Amino acid sequence: MESEAKLEQFLLLAKRAKGLALSKIIEKATSEPGVFTFGELLDLPSVKELRGSESGLWYNLLELFCYGTLPDYRAGPSRYPSLNEQQLMKLKQLTIMSMAENSKTIPYSELMAALEIDNVRALEDLLITDCFYAGILKGKLDQRQRALQVSQWAGRDVRAEQLQPIRDGLASWLGTSQRVLASLEEKMRWTQTSADAASKAQADLEARVEEVKKGIKTDSDRGPGDSMLLDDAAGGLEYMEEDRITLGIGGRPKRRR
Repeated sequence: MESEAKLEQFLLLAKRAKGLALSKIIEKATSEPGVFTFGELLDLPSVKELRGSESGLWYNLLELFCYGTLPDYRAGPSRYPSLNEQQLMKLKQLTIMSMAENSKTIPYSELMAALEIDNVRALEDLLITDCFYAGILKGKLDQRQRALQVSQWAGRDVRAEQLQPIRDGLASWLGTSQRVLASLEEKMRWTQTSADAASKAQADLEARVEEVKKGIKTDSDRGPGDSMLLDDAAGGLEYMEEDRITLGIGGRPKRRR
């Protein structure tokens, strides 16, 4: 992605930079459009060396852009260098991302207070242009309820102490997924067994039907016609027996009855 390529460039430059040069890299990175994660930059040994030095304010600023919000900046402005226009907009975007992580419905009043915006039109313009179009947030503007309805949002950097709850949540999700998968596999096996049994029963039924059909066909092949032939043959024999001619007394032929 383009943002990842930009961040990679800053990482390469920051590895070899020190002092004022490193401060300039941090200023550039926190002003660059499309770059919203800074944890890798903060973890560089060269950057960590800024803490406690004359350039320590820039380390604090980079940490603020990793985890903080605009209200955090306003709470202790002396800990940071002054923000330019691009940095201020970036911090507003990061503030919205943090608020989206904590709530899927964010009242306009809360957004306006956190972002230091005094009218709804300016707030909606910022959300549409600098959040929706920038790809860091998806949702809708509920003008009737005067709230932002969040459906998706880009994630921010995570502090080390936040990792364990995330691991625990992922482990719980994995366990639930495995149980659901095992249940589905069991149901699939039961369904297959039932289908096999039904197929066998159907095959047995069809075989029995064929046997019955063959029996009926055999009976029909020697049907009424065969019986009539047998009856006619028997009647003919009887007739011949009755009509047999013999010679009676006096030499005259007699028909034997």
